[in-house]
Amino acid sequence: MKCWFCEKEARGVCIFCGRGICYDHANKDEIVHAKSDTSTGYTSFLKVENALKCSECKVKWESLVGGNKKT
Repeated sequence: MKCWFCEKEARGVCIFCGRGICYDHANKDEIVHAKSDTSTGYTSFLKVENALKCSECKVKWESLVGGNKKT
């Protein structure tokens, strides 16, 4: 597989968009995914350290309150 950005040999895949990325275009990031059970109030987290992310993906948190996006 080739790097999406420069056609060098890809060394990994972006965890968000799935593009092949070489060492020069890869960033390491920490990813946290949370899920909550509204009936019990119990929340669990999945944390991934050193996950590969490409230089183009912009990741941000968004919250929903009552089904509406909170700004």
